[in-house]
Amino acid sequence: MSTLSHGTFLAGVFFMFLPVGLLTDISRLGSDPVPRLIAEMLFSGGIAVAYVLAVRRPRWLPVLIVAHILLSMEMTRLAGARTLPLTDAALQARIQADTSGVVAAIIASFVLLSNFVQREGSRYVRAHTEIALARDIHRLLVPALARRVGAFEFQGVSFPSGDVGGDLIDLVESKDGWIGYVADVSGHGVGAGLLMGMMKSATRMQLQQTHPIDRLLTDLNAVLLDLKKPEMYITFAGLQFDCQSGLRFTVAGHPPILHYRASSATIDELSVAQLPIAMFPDRTFTAAHVAWAPGDLFVILTDGLTDVFDRRDREFGLERVKALVRERATDPLERLQDALIGAARQHGPQLDDQTLLLIRAVG
Repeated sequence: MSTLSHGTFLAGVFFMFLPVGLLTDISRLGSDPVPRLIAEMLFSGGIAVAYVLAVRRPRWLPVLIVAHILLSMEMTRLAGARTLPLTDAALQARIQADTSGVVAAIIASFVLLSNFVQREGSRYVRAHTEIALARDIHRLLVPALARRVGAFEFQGVSFPSGDVGGDLIDLVESKDGWIGYVADVSGHGVGAGLLMGMMKSATRMQLQQTHPIDRLLTDLNAVLLDLKKPEMYITFAGLQFDCQSGLRFTVAGHPPILHYRASSATIDELSVAQLPIAMFPDRTFTAAHVAWAPGDLFVILTDGLTDVFDRRDREFGLERVKALVRERATDPLERLQDALIGAARQHGPQLDDQTLLLIRAVG
């Protein structure tokens, strides 16, 4: 809420309760001196504003209640020394003045609060429209994946924890092969989503020409470092395949890639000890080769899937993911994807963006 809107709202509250002093004067038949009447009007409106402010700082509420009681007692004590009630023409004039003051205060309150509602309503509609636009752009940037490229099939999905997320899945094909990866921007909301969009654009631009995956991360680190807040960074895990180099992987501050080997029904954790992207300048990233065979499965996920807690504060964890992968490794990828997402959702509420990319060697 802007300072102007906040001030308008408080002024509206003040004028809404200001008539209490005037109504009290009417009940006393105009026996209060004018200075005391003005003090009671200011007190009535001011104490209402104080309560509104105290709602945002609850620790001050008991102090305010005590102050209200003491000031009310003092006002009552002073009212005991009021003059004799007015009569005839003087009383009629005083009541007419009090009534006019009540009407004027109500009108002022209505105008101020209407102005506040109109201004904040317009601001809310603009913000809601912008968030809806950002949500639509996010859906375009992070669509679900279901594709086959050569000897590999891919299945991926990303569920943001809010309207806009910071997770990214992508599959980029080239004449020699492909790169499939998952990235996770630190933080949540529009800021993380904006950096995620820049990450995808920069990646796609770099991959217009063939780049090894380790060089890709080194270039992204240099490009994105100055395009974000200092506390933001990006974790990354990805695989790259081409007919000459085979299959390579890299991980930068991200949960490990799970490699299910069909021949032995075992799962390896593929990882590289290196920092996330865009944390420090002049970083050089590395990658490693991994042997594979038909039927092997690779699982790349974000910690939004593993960092799910039940009512007893027990984590879903990577071991549960491994167990599900072993159990359903031969299922169609879409069915395995649904099983993993469903198990995490059943375990506990979603706290972070949840992203999953499955890659299977089929021949």
